[in-house]
Amino acid sequence: MIKKILVALDGSKAAKHALSFALELTEMTSAELELLTVVPPVFLPSYSIYVLKSDAIADCAKELETSFRGVLSKAQIEVQKKKPEMKVSTKFEKGEPDEKIVEIAKAGNFDIIVMGSRGLGGRSSTLGSVSSRVIDKAHCPVLIVK
Repeated sequence: MIKKILVALDGSKAAKHALSFALELTEMTSAELELLTVVPPVFLPSYSIYVLKSDAIADCAKELETSFRGVLSKAQIEVQKKKPEMKVSTKFEKGEPDEKIVEIAKAGNFDIIVMGSRGLGGRSSTLGSVSSRVIDKAHCPVLIVK
């Protein structure tokens, strides 16, 4: 039985579809819903570290964080509009997305993880690297939505 659903969001089209699917699943199961977004670390090629000042790197990280907080906020508003009676919790994390998703799902004893098939990476393969790694590492079922 599904009692707790974790939805991983990154602002991608597939993540929006995953949220819609999770809302339907929540309605069918009366499960608790938690929305999660994970801000990935800012990585730069080693040569750019000598060109960019540390302030520029910090500014980039801050902008990324602001953007991901917006994704979480928009998703929460969407849930409240579609299902005003539904109680939904949110979680904002920083780190490697796949590792944090798996860690939070296990620590929170979630029954299923719902996430998009492709994130913001924009590659042409069917399954993204984060979703692929979550499938490999998760303790619970992972539902991938296109």
